[in-house]
Amino acid sequence: MDREQRLAENEILFRDVNERIKELQAGDWAARDIDFMCECANASCTAVLTLTPVEYEELRRNSRRFAVLPGHEVDDVERVVETHSRYLVVEKNLETVRQAEESDPRR
Repeated sequence: MDREQRLAENEILFRDVNERIKELQAGDWAARDIDFMCECANASCTAVLTLTPVEYEELRRNSRRFAVLPGHEVDDVERVVETHSRYLVVEKNLETVRQAEESDPRR
């Protein structure tokens, strides 16, 4: 597995964790903001970012996109496609798009 694939695997893992967090919050889902794991490529990252339910659902509409804290993006394997006050949305480069899409639990 090359570096880009390994970094994508890290982001995919965090996306899966966040989907589980969403499931656990089902009763409160629409009522409040939720703390999610940063979905960056750093496997040892334990940072938390807060998203509204609308922000999270918008993010999950595109399998190629991940929410990361500012400064956690990896420019050579992804690009920033949205900048928000609390987080960034990054999109995987072409080399790992299929990997991100095929592993999406919502597909």
